[in-house]
Amino acid sequence: DPQFVKATTLRHEEPHQDKIYYFFREDNPDKSPEAPRNISRVAQLCKVPAGVARFDPPGWGQDSVWLGCRGCCSIPHARVGVWGFLGGSSAVCVYSFGDIDAVFRTSRLKGYNGPSPEVKPGQCVPAGQHTPSETFKIADSHPEVEERVEPLGPGRSPLFHNKHRYRKIGVHQVAAGDGRRYNVLYLATDKGSIHKVVELPDGVQNVVEIQVFPSKDPIHSMILDHARAVLYVGSGSRVLELPMDMCGAYRNNCHSCVLARDPYCGWANGSCLSLALARGVLQNLSVDSWRGSCQRSDVKEGMWGCDFRNISVTPLSRYYLNCSIESHYATYNWYHEDALVKSCNTSRPQPDCFHFIPSVRREHYGHYVCVSEEDGFRQALVKERLMDRRSFLPQRGRAPPAPAPRLHPLLVLLVLLVLARLLH
Repeated sequence: DPQFVKATTLRHEEPHQDKIYYFFREDNPDKSPEAPRNISRVAQLCKVPAGVARFDPPGWGQDSVWLGCRGCCSIPHARVGVWGFLGGSSAVCVYSFGDIDAVFRTSRLKGYNGPSPEVKPGQCVPAGQHTPSETFKIADSHPEVEERVEPLGPGRSPLFHNKHRYRKIGVHQVAAGDGRRYNVLYLATDKGSIHKVVELPDGVQNVVEIQVFPSKDPIHSMILDHARAVLYVGSGSRVLELPMDMCGAYRNNCHSCVLARDPYCGWANGSCLSLALARGVLQNLSVDSWRGSCQRSDVKEGMWGCDFRNISVTPLSRYYLNCSIESHYATYNWYHEDALVKSCNTSRPQPDCFHFIPSVRREHYGHYVCVSEEDGFRQALVKERLMDRRSFLPQRGRAPPAPAPRLHPLLVLLVLLVLARLLH
């Protein structure tokens, strides 16, 4: 069964040549072990009524021929980005609408060796003309073209790939403070979160991950409102509106805001703000030109401050220390009483830096700090103090202290009389 991802329109100078493209995924009929589980495809329909055929997968009719590619997404006016599942991962590619249109126009139908009809499958006809029934028959029996569309970019390789499985995609172009325009991708995962990915001069960066629904509800729909710069995300029970800039997701300090390398956001007036709300903000999207324009506010071992979060942990239990990775250009380290206990390599995609204690013992209690470092800027992201839970519980097996003895009032009076006689 096809799983639809996106639909978009491509306009031509001649109105009857306007096309609608449907991007979808389906199970791979090739069940061999080396074959991918899913195949991503694009189908074409003529937009004018005369060119629209019945919708009946897998034989889609006159103008719905299929070509094999690995998942699809759209970038307005220019390109189409494509993703596909590779094992348990996803790959995102960029394709040219011109290349897609050329494949539909020039490629032979897969498995068809007969003569070409007067109107070829995939060919749009002007209003008032009719498509011969022979064209419908050929398209229904041979709905796929032979040629494949190759992605753009060096080596015809994916724009990026990682371990997440993406379900929905949207793309927006935004003008940054340097005057350049950047493509920003919004990718919905199968875990109910959204990745905001930016095409930067030196590569692609996942700048932030937003967990949309607290209960990790699957995202069933995602729509970008380019005019209002908002993102509508729907689950099975509700719809939320999110700002495309998402500047509030970054830690409210200059270094975190600028080092996020988000073209929507910059530092101004003591806050991380959207460029739509403030001009002349401090922003940097190139690693080479960054020289630390923010004021220095380093952290050093042994000077973490006192604002630790106290955590009571039962001896011999397991415990995870979790530090969210905010930048894939930074290094993340866990320290225990100023001693390094864990380093995380952010060159490989991972959402968090974990330090796992399989069995908590006396030497594991104390102060833990997760520190990120990027371009000379260091900051403490998580500070926890592990404490023995037994110190918070009443101790058992020990008899309560005996109360002090109390004397009867008459006995006290008798003792006083005896003392008085002795003194005389």
